[in-house]
Amino acid sequence: MRVLVRIAALVAILFMATPALSAAASPFPPIPGLPGAPSPKPPTASCFEFPYFGPKGHADFDFGTEVVNLLNERGVQVEGIDPIEAKPGNTGVYMPIGWQQDHIDPCNGVYYPGGFTLNDVQSGHRLSIHDIYLRPDGAHAQVSIDGVEQGEQLVATYKLHEFLPGVLTPRPLEGGIGPKVWPFYVSAYLGQTVGELTGIQLNEGDYLANLDAVVQYVP
Repeated sequence: MRVLVRIAALVAILFMATPALSAAASPFPPIPGLPGAPSPKPPTASCFEFPYFGPKGHADFDFGTEVVNLLNERGVQVEGIDPIEAKPGNTGVYMPIGWQQDHIDPCNGVYYPGGFTLNDVQSGHRLSIHDIYLRPDGAHAQVSIDGVEQGEQLVATYKLHEFLPGVLTPRPLEGGIGPKVWPFYVSAYLGQTVGELTGIQLNEGDYLANLDAVVQYVP
């Protein structure tokens, strides 16, 4: 277990160091793969990908009560983008995590494929958030509106001091470690865009959701 904790701590340190890296940074030296992990891809000119620090796991991204109520009152439907799945009642999304799904890029952050769509049935507008990177300033993602790609945007923020103490929380009943409490907040871009498309008022800094994530090492 000490080895696993050290690995998780290494990833947390990398995560905090991400802003100091840039496209012009020198390549990191190769990092030995973990037993059973896929081999890292060869370095590019400045960055490379290496496996997430655990084989599998999951994360629950549960929207705050007020957000759920606003979505339901408006009639907005939350839809998952594979492999992320929408939860019943617009309560949030479920996402598989681990090196079977995701990877870490020293320049771009921790990558999660898939995403979710806010389908505003009344107006016909669809806001999709996909291909998500977690960085120290928040969650960045590709955004599309009614099928038109908008490029990468900062869609949610968080505070490092609120989740770092819980990164190594033991989860013995689930066979791994991970934070149970990781609050996310509405970004300026998300609040403005959701307001324009649906009329729902979300202000920058409003509580958006909690991320409960566990990386598993045993079945």
